[in-house]
Amino acid sequence: MSLSSPKSGLSSPQIADLPPSDWPFRDVSAFLDLDGVRWHFQQLGHGEDLLLIHGTGGSSHSWNHCLAELSTRFRVTAVDLPGHGFTVVTRAADERDNLYSIEGMSRALAALVHRLHLAPTLVAGHSAGVAVLMRMVLDGHVTPRCIVGFNPALVAPPTAYVALIAPLLARIVESRTVADGGAWMARSTPLIRAMLASSGTALAPADLARYELLCGRPAHVHAAIAMMSRWDLPTVIRDAVSLTVPLVLVAGANDRWVPYASLARSVARIPAATLRAVAGAGHLLLEERPDEVIGTLSSIAGHSAT
Repeated sequence: MSLSSPKSGLSSPQIADLPPSDWPFRDVSAFLDLDGVRWHFQQLGHGEDLLLIHGTGGSSHSWNHCLAELSTRFRVTAVDLPGHGFTVVTRAADERDNLYSIEGMSRALAALVHRLHLAPTLVAGHSAGVAVLMRMVLDGHVTPRCIVGFNPALVAPPTAYVALIAPLLARIVESRTVADGGAWMARSTPLIRAMLASSGTALAPADLARYELLCGRPAHVHAAIAMMSRWDLPTVIRDAVSLTVPLVLVAGANDRWVPYASLARSVARIPAATLRAVAGAGHLLLEERPDEVIGTLSSIAGHSAT
């Protein structure tokens, strides 16, 4: 399926921009050009709308072990965030809409959800994707019954870092030279294997290979770096006290990227939030324990229906 918009300003996807032939669920991949972004998303199943958002450095493939089962209950839409995976962002669109910030991603995703005529009754995110969904709900872009977060990256850096240091670093780390160098290292060294091993999750070889492929693409590396340099978590956590829908959070007890104790302290400030740990699991819960993901979402949907 290929969708287009007269406002896109983008040419048709080229072979190099498409998922490889063995990419998970490639047969349901679709593209939509909207306001300077060529979105890649995967949609399958029938039922109430479930919107899935991955974290920094991931893509819709991060959910691949969950999609088949979830599609028996939901119409699932898994999206590649701006610049990630096979979603392409023009420089003009980023300069106009600040697409790698939480607010920019939230607005852009809202436009996509509207264009696809989705009405998500349940939204789920992994890691940084949880913050994006929280922002979408807080700003009224989507109105789900519940927000579900797996390994939520909700431990904010010090306010001084966000205000003073991050903007200075952004000018350096967001350069194309850094992205090109990072992609070269991903292709030529064991960097990605070592980095993912530090998450507390031991990935299967096929899952690891997909992250290595993505991180060998300069545009994907640039998007991940830009997300990290522009992230303003303190504001999201501050605003989250006004959430009026449940925020159900599930985290790996052995997550080394977002330590559970620090996460618990941060989440305690959010009245709508509940948090539970999965023993023995690390940061990449979607691939490591898809049963927890499927069970959590199915349980919430079943509970809401009664």
